[in-house]
Amino acid sequence: MRAAYRHWFQAGLENGSDENIAASLREVGQDQKRVLAAAERDDTRAALIAETKSARELGIFGSPSFVVDGELFWGDDRLQDALDWASRTRVGS
Repeated sequence: MRAAYRHWFQAGLENGSDENIAASLREVGQDQKRVLAAAERDDTRAALIAETKSARELGIFGSPSFVVDGELFWGDDRLQDALDWASRTRVGS
């Protein structure tokens, strides 16, 4: 996930594109054919459906979105806000 976002935000490779997926999997040392085959399995699809349902229940409506301690941050321009919120939450501020 971190590699995919890095390729998206820094190199402009759209998230989910074949180029981004290939570059991200190479970066993290994964075999593209094996990973893509696993993504097509029925149990993987069922997990995606369940995670999508959970995201909707949290109020997520777009990507990227971040939920920190119940607070929703939407958009790549809100990543730092989400990180700051997480830091304050962890130290009890």
